[in-house]
Amino acid sequence: MKKLFVLALLTLGLFSCGNENPSQVYREFQKDRKLGFIAHHPSDPQIPVVSEGEHLVFKYTYVHEEDENIADDELSEIFYLEIPKGLSSFTYNSTNEGENGVINVAYRKSCYCGFSEYTLEKAIISASKINDYQWQISFDVIFKDDHNQESALKDVGRYTLNTDEYF
Repeated sequence: MKKLFVLALLTLGLFSCGNENPSQVYREFQKDRKLGFIAHHPSDPQIPVVSEGEHLVFKYTYVHEEDENIADDELSEIFYLEIPKGLSSFTYNSTNEGENGVINVAYRKSCYCGFSEYTLEKAIISASKINDYQWQISFDVIFKDDHNQESALKDVGRYTLNTDEYF
């Protein structure tokens, strides 16, 4: 009876293990970069691009969990932050307009859902340099798309230097 019970538990355990694709977070930054925007046609939305420059550009990517029962449901949200190169810390709070420096940020979604241009609505950002290869960053941002739908992202984490050409 014990063997049958253990066998039933093992069988149940094996069948309950599926091909799960849990959500993932990537945090990275590059030196000597700049954050810009392009559009392939004048009426197209502006898409963020990172190219050679004189600043630090941080990239947060949140890859949502996939549902194996839905085709083409892949969704990634990407947040970019550019700050001047010589800083060891940085803070920004959109509710304190007079106390902030210049900020260059971007947001985009990578999915089978079309392109939209996003405008920053709210941002609270704090960044501290740990060493030449790592930064600690926290942010709470809200962006609005062309249809007035809000997209909110919030995170606290350690960003690591990415020296790859692809970013």
